[in-house]
Amino acid sequence: MDEKNNYYLHIKDLISESLIRDLVLFTFLFLLVLNQNWENILLLLFPLITFTFSLFFRILSKSKRSSSSNQCIIYNPLGLEKKNANRLFFSATLQLILVFWLGAESLLNSHMVHDYYFYFIVFLTFIYSFGFFWIFIDMWNYTKIEIITTSQDDSIIQQYEIEFSEELNNIIAFLDLKYFKQISIINILVLLIVNLINVISMVLVGINPALGFQLNLPGSGDITLNPLIISYVFFSFLIISPLLTITLLVLNNTQISNFNLEKFNEIITPLPRNLQIKIVESLKATNIKMKEKLRVE
Repeated sequence: MDEKNNYYLHIKDLISESLIRDLVLFTFLFLLVLNQNWENILLLLFPLITFTFSLFFRILSKSKRSSSSNQCIIYNPLGLEKKNANRLFFSATLQLILVFWLGAESLLNSHMVHDYYFYFIVFLTFIYSFGFFWIFIDMWNYTKIEIITTSQDDSIIQQYEIEFSEELNNIIAFLDLKYFKQISIINILVLLIVNLINVISMVLVGINPALGFQLNLPGSGDITLNPLIISYVFFSFLIISPLLTITLLVLNNTQISNFNLEKFNEIITPLPRNLQIKIVESLKATNIKMKEKLRVE
């Protein structure tokens, strides 16, 4: 029973200073935006969704540092989680600032909002979609499973006098370069297409307002500010980038988890038995599929 509980973490193991910092800062900015009395929360969903993904990576990063699995292996099936969290948090914060700025302008300079709201929608959509694209730019460099035996386990290696310990840093799984190029092309195409469609739809709505829907701003009650007209296509942008990101992350995790078991056994066979067990248990603690794959015979 105790061994089984080792695969689970307590809530305190998921909380970090970075997580608290992100929550406090985002909540503060979010409350400032809500205080502007937005009737329609559509624009607020963009930074909220981005921040949710940022929290996911932040919690995942902390859980890996708290888990004992990091003593023997580097397990990065989704890239470098901390870097992903930072990039998405920056994107979410920038989106919130944009929304706050639009709300403030609608209250203070309502007569000018219609002159530049086109650019606001274009920038908001770009920052939102680019945030999800950003985390895949250098994911190939960090997505891997690597066995580490030369730093944390120096004492064990010295004890057994393993002469080839310098060569025991071994990567047993990584993203195939061809696969990485494919997902990079997909990401670039989606980023360009989404933003191009957004610009075209905004132009068409400007020509024919019947193609869009009304979006009330905090200052829409003012006689000088009518509701903005947004394309119906705008709703789809909320879903496309997150859905593509989830799909690619699942595919990345699947590819990394399906490593060559024969190569793995070849790497750990020369090691002491207790170190082999430690490495196997560390990998089994990462996920259920890995536990099934490495079931001790």
